[in-house]
Amino acid sequence: MRAKQLGKTLNSRELNTLIHPLRYRDNRNLLYLAADYLTLAAVLTTGIGFCHNRADWGIAWGWNIPVVILTVLLVGAVQHRLAGLAHEGAHYILLKNRFWNEFVSDFFCLFPLFSTTGQYRLIHLGHHEYTNDWDHDPELLNLGKTRMMDKFPMTKWEFIYRFYVRIFWPPALLRYMWDNIFVTTLGNGVHPYAKHVSTNPSGMIGRVRITSVLGVVWFAVYCSVMGYISYYGTAVQMAATMVGFLTAALAVIAALPEDWFFQSDLRPVIPVKVTSALRLTWLLLFEAGFAWAKLLTGTEWGVYVYLFWVLPLFTSFPYYMLLRDLYQHANADDGKLTNSRVIFCNWLTRWAMFIYGQDVHLTHHLYPAVPHYNLHQLHQLLMQNNVEYAENVVECDGMFFNHTGRPTMLDVIEQATCEPGGDAANSDDAPHEAELQTAET
Repeated sequence: MRAKQLGKTLNSRELNTLIHPLRYRDNRNLLYLAADYLTLAAVLTTGIGFCHNRADWGIAWGWNIPVVILTVLLVGAVQHRLAGLAHEGAHYILLKNRFWNEFVSDFFCLFPLFSTTGQYRLIHLGHHEYTNDWDHDPELLNLGKTRMMDKFPMTKWEFIYRFYVRIFWPPALLRYMWDNIFVTTLGNGVHPYAKHVSTNPSGMIGRVRITSVLGVVWFAVYCSVMGYISYYGTAVQMAATMVGFLTAALAVIAALPEDWFFQSDLRPVIPVKVTSALRLTWLLLFEAGFAWAKLLTGTEWGVYVYLFWVLPLFTSFPYYMLLRDLYQHANADDGKLTNSRVIFCNWLTRWAMFIYGQDVHLTHHLYPAVPHYNLHQLHQLLMQNNVEYAENVVECDGMFFNHTGRPTMLDVIEQATCEPGGDAANSDDAPHEAELQTAET
């Protein structure tokens, strides 16, 4: 059925009258967050329980290998889902209240992934403002070549070789891991929101902030001391160590100049020093959890933290992000209606990779103030009521093959599926991130 034309543009009053209710946000993401943590608890309990009790059950050691691999894949998927909720937080649509939006996004989504919402927001909003622009898009400037975005278009077999085989070659994998750490963990990526920020040279060591170095050193020493006490110390010593390290961290944060910390043109929801204090507090509690477990039970539980949390964090989790970003943007132009796609896939791929509305990515780019739980409805609304959208949107189905007649995800990275340019694709009348964000503010 041909779409109706409500107004001449995506910003028409008639169309936005229908869309406006979909911008309403509530606090249902707390339920999604709880479900993800329950899933994580179930996966970790199963994986750790098997590895810890396997010998007592009389099961051969070799069964550890498939169990560990499956657990790493599942934990990485849940980590990816937490990042998906943080993506909502970066758009201020995770929760209704802006402070709790930031706090929950940080403390329960991105602190566990060793990043912050503020750092991620700058890269992501810049990506929205300059999507697929190699001169300005922060995701391309920071990670584009690492992700081989400059190599498209490529054949299906070349894609399979590069991203299902070659990416696991240690030098390529280590480079991708380091670039992610440098940008997302240390917050040193290039972004368009530092035009009015004057960097204090005395607060930098090369391209890295001294506060980042101090934080890493503080955490490394803290882990070493807590690890030693968990073997040879007492509960009183461990509690005193926690209080001492937290007090020292807070004192140093308070004493250091404000411009030594993460800065940008965007006003932070939570002051940067408070965010730094909260981040170190989370890390302190994270390490304390398994140090106390070792002290009280005599069992070294920390090895499972590195095996089932840190290992997925640097392997399966960034791999899901890589594939998702490629299927969303690789081989697409920078047109407003052609810079991404709408992707139909099976439930498992959606659960692990195209999390929280990431499968209707073009729709999200057009209306980033619409929460993920309304994006599918928005896509159908636009298909039925806007000719420009219906005629330009690229819908793909499945990864390798399907029977729907739509292109697969591999089809769209092999050849152009939309024409760059064109009035609808590049129209300045399409919604802009800055305009929508200002409206939300």
